[in-house]
Amino acid sequence: MGKTLRVAAVRADMDEKTARRYRRVGRLPSEVKPDRTWRTRPDSFASVWEEVKEKLEVNPGLEAKTLFQYLQRKYPGQFADGQL
Repeated sequence: MGKTLRVAAVRADMDEKTARRYRRVGRLPSEVKPDRTWRTRPDSFASVWEEVKEKLEVNPGLEAKTLFQYLQRKYPGQFADGQL
């Protein structure tokens, strides 16, 4: 049994003790993780959110990329290409 767990742990790229703990708990790692209620970084769109909502109310079919490009032009330097 230990050998099977060891092989499974290696295949899952985790330590054997970690695999043993997940087997004991009987849940997947994603199920054991507690929900996070805090932000990991500030909301980049907080300062323009009202404007974004207005644009979407006027044109509900507006694509995210189009709206993002508009924000990049209107607020140069505030929104990087990789943010969307």
